[in-house]
Amino acid sequence: MRSAFLIAKREFRAGIATPKTCAIIFFFLLFMGWFFSNFVETFVSLQQRAPMMGGQAPTMEQLLNAMFYNLHFILILIIPAVTMAVFSEEKRSQSIRMLQTAPISTLSIVLGKFFAVCAVMTLVLLLSSVFPWFLISYGNPDFGVVIGSYIGLFLLISSQLAFGMWVSSLTSNQFMAFLFTMLGLFLMLVIDFLAPSISGGGMFENILKYFATTKHLDVFFKGLISVSSVSYFLILTVGFLFFTNVSLDSQRWR
Repeated sequence: MRSAFLIAKREFRAGIATPKTCAIIFFFLLFMGWFFSNFVETFVSLQQRAPMMGGQAPTMEQLLNAMFYNLHFILILIIPAVTMAVFSEEKRSQSIRMLQTAPISTLSIVLGKFFAVCAVMTLVLLLSSVFPWFLISYGNPDFGVVIGSYIGLFLLISSQLAFGMWVSSLTSNQFMAFLFTMLGLFLMLVIDFLAPSISGGGMFENILKYFATTKHLDVFFKGLISVSSVSYFLILTVGFLFFTNVSLDSQRWR
């Protein structure tokens, strides 16, 4: 485990100062800030018009849900950009051989890289917290919804990073790693809606819906923490890290 933390420390220091990482953080916050300002403007407009139209004004929790659901979509573009070069670039330049011939296990390499990209995305999440804190300062949202949503997003990001690392370990082409990671994450996002048309009903449909990330995120976005939803993200994370380890281990002795 000590080797994994040493690799994570080196990778984080090397990655956080690169123009690519700075650009990812910048565009992430830019897109989120733009959507957030539009959501707030719409929210205020609907609250002002609701009494005149006899309707029910939107709640602060609905505004938070809209913001966090939008963040889920943004991650489909951000996560592939973070993970596409984790292994593919090192495979292309053959620098992965230096790690593979070092006296450290493949698992330490995988965990070290995973901890590093998790640290980067945790930093991004912390920076994004300025938006819900703005609502807390000027409104009265349910603090439990904010905390629960961020716990869910952290678990989601961990599983997405593990998936992206696995895809990156399968190819030496960064563009292919980006493309297939994005497609895989998008599929997990929409499979809940596609399941009825794919399966035609029955047990297979329920199995497909279980793998939909939105179904499990909904629980956290309500301010709740479900054992089954936590287990879902942990299983995905551990499973994809295991696949990554197997992929690299099979290439180590070629």
